[in-house]
Amino acid sequence: MKITKSKWYRPEVPAVHSSSLIACALIACSGTASADSAEWSGWVNAQTRYYPQTGESVDETVYPAAAVQLEYSQALGESDQLTGSVFVRGDSVDDERNLADIRELLWLHSGEAYQFRAGVGQVSWGVNELFKVTDLINQKDRSELPFQRKLGQPLASLSFYVGEDLIELYTMHDVRTAWYPGEDGRLRYPILVDNDNEVYDWGKTNRWDFAGRWKTRLWDMDLALSHFYGMTRDPYFIFNYDFNNPYLIPVYEKVNQSSVEWQYAWNDLLLKAEYTYQTGSLEQFESAAGGFEYTFGSVFGSAMDVTWYVEGIWDSRDHIYSTLLDHDVGVAARLALNDTRDSNLILGVVADTEYDEMFGTLFWTNTFGESWTLNLTGQYFMANDDRYDPRDYIPFFEQLVQENPASPESVDYLLSLLGDVTISKPQYDRVLEFVEQLQQPDYWSTVDVASVPQTMFDLLRISDNSQKMNLIERDSYVQVDVYYHF
Repeated sequence: MKITKSKWYRPEVPAVHSSSLIACALIACSGTASADSAEWSGWVNAQTRYYPQTGESVDETVYPAAAVQLEYSQALGESDQLTGSVFVRGDSVDDERNLADIRELLWLHSGEAYQFRAGVGQVSWGVNELFKVTDLINQKDRSELPFQRKLGQPLASLSFYVGEDLIELYTMHDVRTAWYPGEDGRLRYPILVDNDNEVYDWGKTNRWDFAGRWKTRLWDMDLALSHFYGMTRDPYFIFNYDFNNPYLIPVYEKVNQSSVEWQYAWNDLLLKAEYTYQTGSLEQFESAAGGFEYTFGSVFGSAMDVTWYVEGIWDSRDHIYSTLLDHDVGVAARLALNDTRDSNLILGVVADTEYDEMFGTLFWTNTFGESWTLNLTGQYFMANDDRYDPRDYIPFFEQLVQENPASPESVDYLLSLLGDVTISKPQYDRVLEFVEQLQQPDYWSTVDVASVPQTMFDLLRISDNSQKMNLIERDSYVQVDVYYHF
């Protein structure tokens, strides 16, 4: 590992989430609601996901699941309202995907030119369809991907107008941790992520985060400026340094992120762009994404419409472990049949501009009867051919564990395989400690050496950005969802 020093050293059934904000909202609203004004709605979902191939670490190919979402709205007078949404999912194979979550439980108070909200809520920032780099208040529900669903976030917000401009101020409590597949799950790393032992760098404000946003219209353009100070929603990973029970540990840091959103309608073309600049994480970085949206109406004289989405994304970081998307171009088309069944077809492709890898998405939806919806989703992953061959590395790892103690030459070569991986100072110190442990005469006597070479090989692949799609290339799937709405 080549290590240099600068500001930093470079070498989900979870419990339902709650907070004091929820209690405040309910106390404020208690005793004022009328049962006659309450509105209930929701849906029940049956889902089956099928993988044509077995996974690298998992033999399961069929994943049945079910979910339900219950939504509630209650008027509390002319100026106040209570809204709620609860989501529950059960997966018959991957236990980590079982979830009960309060998506929303908000008290809303509206004045003439302002609105106050408190409780658990959903916030959406950004203008792009494919690559949203500014949208970070809510944690994504990663187990629902490719659907853009979010976990509820405990928050309080104040929105008000200054002239024609909209100002939004937020305070948020705690961070909703990201979900990662369990031992029987798919679309996962060859080494499991430990969902129960995250590491946090809470910063000076501890569990409280803050954000603000200014939205205006300038020269016929929609413009929004925002700033977020809080825990990142996209952790990076460290190894737990335990070869007997190897895991990846998510690390969350306090960050500052400034963002710009821009949108401009030019005739029938809608131009969009997002830009962020973040400090406080492993390294300061910039991220930009943008493109255009264009709709062809009445295709071939029919009632059908086709909307094209073309977007690109660029990120200045050399190593990114939280996303597949860093130097990519995406093209998608949405065909709306505009029929009585509200039928829609979406086809999309995202290709990496740096490595020869891509993935494609198909989504079909329509309604039938008065209350039913059928969705068909498919994703196909194509990895590059420049993949690591275990025959080039496993023999060395086998030799390393046979040495007692490990020779300095072998340790130096082991570290050099990881290249210029970015880590923070505490993790840099932990690597040095780990290297010293490898060189102790009795270290390997406590380790199950038979599994170490494969673990080291997997860590090598995970640490290389060019191997991201290679890790999940066998996880292409087709998914069928049936919804009953009530």
